Amino acid sequence: MKKKKIIIVLGATATGKSDLAIDLAKIFNGEIISADSRQIYRGMNIGSNKITKQEQQNIKHHLLDIVNPDKIFTLYDWQKLTFKLIKEILAKNKLPIIAGGTGLYISSIVQNYQIPATDLKLRKKLSKQSLTELIRQLKELDPSILKQIDQKNKLKVVRALEYTLSFKENFIEKQKTNECPYDFLIFEIKMDRQMLYKKIDQRVEQMIKQGLLKEVKRIYKKYPDKSLPALNGIGYKEIISYLDKEITLSQAIDLIQKNTRHYTKRQLTWFRRMEKQGLKIHAHKNILDTKKIIKEFTLD
Repeated sequence: MKKKKIIIVLGATATGKSDLAIDLAKIFNGEIISADSRQIYRGMNIGSNKITKQEQQNIKHHLLDIVNPDKIFTLYDWQKLTFKLIKEILAKNKLPIIAGGTGLYISSIVQNYQIPATDLKLRKKLSKQSLTELIRQLKELDPSILKQIDQKNKLKVVRALEYTLSFKENFIEKQKTNECPYDFLIFEIKMDRQMLYKKIDQRVEQMIKQGLLKEVKRIYKKYPDKSLPALNGIGYKEIISYLDKEITLSQAIDLIQKNTRHYTKRQLTWFRRMEKQGLKIHAHKNILDTKKIIKEFTLD
């Protein structure tokens, strides 16, 4: 029995994934599932560069604005919802298109990660520990993961340690997987590194003009616990540091640009890791070539 088909569009921040996904959805009667770990939060629009209703061009988008910033939403939750949505989209004879830059989310689908439900007691216990102590434990249990995550992001460190303690195995190399229930094609939008960095810097400046400061003020006032995962995202944590008078606004903007550049490096590292694990990733060159590849794939 032939597997049903899905399409994946990935790429680093600011490469134009949303635009490509919309173009493909129009051509192939598709619906888009967001694979962005920050765009799940309601009210966090400018800092996460969330696509607007107008920009969606009447194409159905899923997994945007699904939880409040003070709620815990895990990889397990996202994967479970995504597999459910894929079934629902296929049942309508439409093409599921997963688009985003969170490599872990995408890997959890195409490599069908076998993820345990979140152990809230363990998470609570780890969250009370200092970042230094958490990193010390990871160095002992799974030092390889430290190269793959942002060691300044306590949430990422907690999650990696959670996995290691739950499975008693290496987070990166021994992630439990299974065969993906769907046939998939993966496309990556690539961009010259210097051009990408310039685009990131310009995007951050545009976010400030659009009202990022006002957005963060509103969210921080409503959710004053800055240790929340949502408020640890790039664009939010730096502005919160400014609001707390720890740095100047100019320094906050510089940090957002710098941290975004560093994040894109981690994204690209993750995509290359996927290829090393045997996943074929097609470089998106132009819409005609990509359309041809997808057409042959869907007719097969």
